[in-house]
Amino acid sequence: MINGDVNEFVDRIYYGDELVFLYGGKKYFLQGWVENKIHTLCLDTWEPPSNDYLWYEESCDPQKLSDDFIKAPVFNGKTFWEVEKDIEWVDC
Repeated sequence: MINGDVNEFVDRIYYGDELVFLYGGKKYFLQGWVENKIHTLCLDTWEPPSNDYLWYEESCDPQKLSDDFIKAPVFNGKTFWEVEKDIEWVDC
């Protein structure tokens, strides 16, 4: 991971923190929230903006959400761990 510690980034995914990062020429926005004891985690593009989430999941278990996101092939068919060395953690 460029400009950050990948382990801290993964920890922040678990807590649903708002994370902005660059990969493959696009700026992404990952965020989570809790409503009525249901945890939600979603990934969207920041630039260029999109009308739909690239990845979205709800669960009672925040660890499951974090694990499922990391395993999802959302980066041109690749998972987070397959591309993390090319991800740049940025502030919006």
